[in-house]
Amino acid sequence: KGDQKSASTAFDLTDKPMNPPKFEMCTDMSLLSYLNEGGILHNLKSRYQANCIYTYSGLFCVAVNPYKRFPIYTEVVINNYRGKKKTEMPPHVFSIADNAYADMLQNRENQSILITGESGAG
Repeated sequence: KGDQKSASTAFDLTDKPMNPPKFEMCTDMSLLSYLNEGGILHNLKSRYQANCIYTYSGLFCVAVNPYKRFPIYTEVVINNYRGKKKTEMPPHVFSIADNAYADMLQNRENQSILITGESGAG
């Protein structure tokens, strides 16, 4: 009615400031100049279209379900991430796991990893 927006304008993000081109395909969205819905969605979409399904957002790792299999869960990939800092390799769930394991060994403190998502999303 009077206060309701139509579906075509409810998600119109064109009036929001966008990030400079140097942030295109940014691996860590906490570094974006404009951390708004449009900037985040644009970055995730650009990375997804380039088959980059993992993106950091500060301490978090965002995964976008590709609805197809990628060869990114092999022993070779695991070994590529082993012992590396988060910033040394592209975003990946293996980086999160390896860094948590290293922190557990080094600091002798328990670690926890929270995984959330839609039911049946993956």
